[in-house]
Amino acid sequence: GLLGNKRNFASLASSLSTQLSNPRPIYTLDLRNHGENTHDWRPSMTYSEMARDVLAFMDKDGHEKAVIVGHSMGGKVAQSLALMHPERIAGLVVIDIAPVRYYSEVCDIDGCAGGDGSGWTAVEQIVRSVAGIDIEQEGFTTKRDVDLVLRQGILEDPALRAFVLTNLEQLRAKEGDDGSPLRWKIHWDGIVNELDSIAGFDVHDKVVDESADDESEQSTDIQYEGDVFFIHGGASRFVRSSYISTIASYFPNHMLTTIRGVGHWVHAEAPDDTIALLKKYLDR
Repeated sequence: GLLGNKRNFASLASSLSTQLSNPRPIYTLDLRNHGENTHDWRPSMTYSEMARDVLAFMDKDGHEKAVIVGHSMGGKVAQSLALMHPERIAGLVVIDIAPVRYYSEVCDIDGCAGGDGSGWTAVEQIVRSVAGIDIEQEGFTTKRDVDLVLRQGILEDPALRAFVLTNLEQLRAKEGDDGSPLRWKIHWDGIVNELDSIAGFDVHDKVVDESADDESEQSTDIQYEGDVFFIHGGASRFVRSSYISTIASYFPNHMLTTIRGVGHWVHAEAPDDTIALLKKYLDR
């Protein structure tokens, strides 16, 4: 997902690997401009491009087919890949995201209006606020320094702060090194500039029809006909009833289940339930 990295799935993947009746290799990947891709920042982040990144990994590693599991932004990447290259996808699990465009509220002195109630407004605000922190100019030397700034009105939720700070690396001091001992493992400029693309959805670099008044009115002749399993957080607003017809138009053989009482970070809030559902899907 956005601002996540492959370590977010590490414990889940490890637990799942020991529970499958049909064992298989499990890989966790960093999407572009995230994690260990610091040597290769990219200016563009369309879903078609990120889907091709995953396909390039499969090709390089010799995987003709794979089941793809993705959360949030990663879930959109997974959906785009399945629609672009259905012959390469043995199954698809999408965690709390739909193949639709999400909208932010627009605020002025009279208040806020618009938006879709999904939570995308908060996500965009977090990205823009954290991206504006210049750790070198402010002279921060520890993650605690950054945490204190985040706590002051930007990110009051300690769990969200901890999640964001997984993208901050504490460097080992070297003799004669006068640079900052901290480094972001995330390309903030690239992500901020591409927030519109990330909020949307595209296949083969073609943006889904945004001229329709409602997502449910959109239609497509591009389909993935394999089994698709959507896992929705009951307290999240990223998968709404109005999006079901769009989901069905892309994925006619989909199934949706809800884990009650959990928000958008389904696999973090309910790891055991998520593993049980993944095991049932993979061992089907």
